[in-house]
Amino acid sequence: MINYKFIYNFALVILFPFAIIYFTYISIKNNDLNFIKNRLGLVTKLNNQNNICVHCASLGEVNGAMGLIKEIEKNHSLFISTNTLSGMKRTKELFPKLDVVYFPLDYKFIVSSWLKLTKVKSVIIYETEIWLNFYKVCNKYNIKLCIVNARLQKNLHKTKFVKRIYLEALEYCDLILCKSEYEKEKYTQLGIKGKDLITMGNLKYAYKPDQNIKSNNDLKNINNYFLMVSTHDPDEINFLPTIKWLMLKGTLTVIAPRHIKRSKEISNLFKSHNISSNLLSEINGTEKKLIDKNNILIIDSFGDLPQFYSNAKYIYVGGGFSIRGVQNIIEPSVFGKPIIIGPNIDNFYDEINSLKKQNGITIIEENENISEQDNIKKTFTEFYNLDDDLLIEMGQTAKTHSLKYEKIVEKYSTILQERKIIN
Repeated sequence: MINYKFIYNFALVILFPFAIIYFTYISIKNNDLNFIKNRLGLVTKLNNQNNICVHCASLGEVNGAMGLIKEIEKNHSLFISTNTLSGMKRTKELFPKLDVVYFPLDYKFIVSSWLKLTKVKSVIIYETEIWLNFYKVCNKYNIKLCIVNARLQKNLHKTKFVKRIYLEALEYCDLILCKSEYEKEKYTQLGIKGKDLITMGNLKYAYKPDQNIKSNNDLKNINNYFLMVSTHDPDEINFLPTIKWLMLKGTLTVIAPRHIKRSKEISNLFKSHNISSNLLSEINGTEKKLIDKNNILIIDSFGDLPQFYSNAKYIYVGGGFSIRGVQNIIEPSVFGKPIIIGPNIDNFYDEINSLKKQNGITIIEENENISEQDNIKKTFTEFYNLDDDLLIEMGQTAKTHSLKYEKIVEKYSTILQERKIIN
């Protein structure tokens, strides 16, 4: 019989020296010594006496958990852990008074050190971070462990090795709060059942537009553009014919890639097709006032996207043409704009299907008879010609649907207290 735990831990041993080299390099490159220290279980200079850890893998997870963190922070002492530099930066922007540390590598001796030094009593994992040794050591030290907004990759239960490791880890989990019935079913197929597996709803519905969203006066003359958000490869190349067609119609395209580091790569892509583009960070006020609708505007800086939602005519949320799957459709829906997505809807399956039934979202369905580029242009041409009143109605449908779940944070907070994850 195959010993999956042995294979997992043996692989960690083999990878250890490479991990040390990599994290040391990243620490030196970014002048952040804590990146290697925290990863190795060394946590110092905590400013607060914390009982609760909320773990958010990266920037996107930090944004998603923001509402819950603010709710817990009202009555409890907590710190936040993350895996990435961007997650660290975003957390410090949102929660300057809270302690923020990097999550430990999944070695028992490292995890033990990290947990002892942080003195944490409960750990709340946001979405999908499942680490066998971390979960096991938490159980050993009687540290409460809960997954919120829980989701799993599609067909994960069919991958024997990962399934066995996840099942072993999840045995040590006190509570799993799923973001939808669809995600709960994935856990059930994995082999998790019982009173500790509960459907709660998507915490991303807690998103509220910041009342202090910075407004760039130099961009106020730009409106009725096509906004592409959270784009992944191959979104830009797939939409190339559509973007060219929109240019002929006098419509500007604004692109906000999911990973900002792709911005110059995207700019070079358009340049290779004789299309000019502007990086938002590189144009001054005068140039912003003169942005040519025959160019592409690429948002390549953190925090600038929200100001672009309000004046967009329609929004494409990226990822639906990649293995990764469609990104967050809830944030743009709050602004009451019609939304278009690709066919891979697994990340937001229930949320999207609910909107689709109400005509609150448009899915570019797969079409084997034509190329993806032609299929996208065909679908978008039909969408473009819709009556303005219908587009407004579609946007309002999405907004109304999202607002129905505005109390989602309170719902999570209540059960976390009832189950003594936070107390």
